Amino acid sequence: MSITPCEIAFDIDGVVADTFRVFVEKAREDYGYRFTYEDIIEYEFLKVLDITKDDSDAIIQGLLEKPLESGIQPLRGAVKVLTRLSGIAPLFFVTARPEKDPIIEWVYHQLPHVDRDLISLEATQTSGEKLPILSERGVKYFVEDRLDTCYRLKEISVTPIVFEQPWNKRKHPFPVARDWEDISDMIRWPS
Repeated sequence: MSITPCEIAFDIDGVVADTFRVFVEKAREDYGYRFTYEDIIEYEFLKVLDITKDDSDAIIQGLLEKPLESGIQPLRGAVKVLTRLSGIAPLFFVTARPEKDPIIEWVYHQLPHVDRDLISLEATQTSGEKLPILSERGVKYFVEDRLDTCYRLKEISVTPIVFEQPWNKRKHPFPVARDWEDISDMIRWPS
């Protein structure tokens, strides 16, 4: 795979932001749950984790409203690759988060060497709403961790790249990035 830098966009949670690891830490520390990150084998994690919806909602609300204060870190290698990429093309992120401001501030904080004018982020509230935005922007490749979204991307001629996580390891036909080094290897960097 050889991706032109201006043709790729990125999901945030589970791709750039290690959000689910913080979810697990908060569930353990604040509520006494004992599951691990590797136990999240379904994107709809309430089906597989022993946690109440109320506790889950409370943790998620904090992560959505205050990603910086919650301690969410970028996944290893993300800052390096995104900073390098921004020297060639603007960065475009599309997230199913309901509010843009908290997560764009998180992105700015994590990418201090990237001009803010080179960062664009759309918050869609639902994963399905990502599709028209990606299509309108002419995105050809989208790095995503949710398999259901990947199948829908393929229908609109956007090539999904599955960012490997415990919840998306079942069989699928899409290219996989195990980490940000894999993403870097897929990009056609100028000589």
